[in-house]
Amino acid sequence: MDANEIRWTAAVADLEQALGYAFRDPALLRDALTHPSYRFENAVEADNQRLEFLGDAVLGFLLADRIYRSRQDHPEGMLTILRAAVASGASLAVKARALGLGPALLLGRGEELTGGRDRDSDLSDAFESVLGAVYVDGGIDAVSAVFDRLFAVEMATMGRDPWLDNPKGRLQSLAQKEHRVDPVYETVSESGPKHNRVFEVRVAVGEGLTAEGSGATKRAAQAAAAAALLRKLEETA
Repeated sequence: MDANEIRWTAAVADLEQALGYAFRDPALLRDALTHPSYRFENAVEADNQRLEFLGDAVLGFLLADRIYRSRQDHPEGMLTILRAAVASGASLAVKARALGLGPALLLGRGEELTGGRDRDSDLSDAFESVLGAVYVDGGIDAVSAVFDRLFAVEMATMGRDPWLDNPKGRLQSLAQKEHRVDPVYETVSESGPKHNRVFEVRVAVGEGLTAEGSGATKRAAQAAAAAALLRKLEETA
């Protein structure tokens, strides 16, 4: 075993400890940590894209289930905003860093040299892949336990944010009062199949005040972006 393999094995052990889950099939975890660039350069059989697809669905289900059960006074639109805030790529990348997932990634040389080990998209994709791998390895009970442990703070505090109550209206009022302008919303991207679209929206107030949000509809994404900008303004006030 060479030095790189020793370091990777240690990083994987640390990751399993942080997850609170030991894989019965270590090959599943290896697949979840294998970036497509590594598969291409090393001619291995699998990368993490299929597990990412599954993990995204598992994460979406668990979030929807927990939010639905714990926030029975919230309408559908509010539930969508809450789910989008927790499951955004940036939020998942933060979770991945906290787990120490970056050092455990298997990357191709080019991806490594261009900063892929700390790139939000690589980390968030791998986070979903790992959840998918836990589900395949241990079933719904195992992945539910991991989810509840990793998202305990979010589940306990979500919905208490005052800006989630009509965030677009609140931002509109604040922008006109403080800056004498209206918020400007821009759709940054659309992704996913027609039945499961994800919209990314950026909102700007004047010059330099921006935030982004995502959602299953443009309206939900705009609300998430408005809530994010309101939080930012509150923090800097």
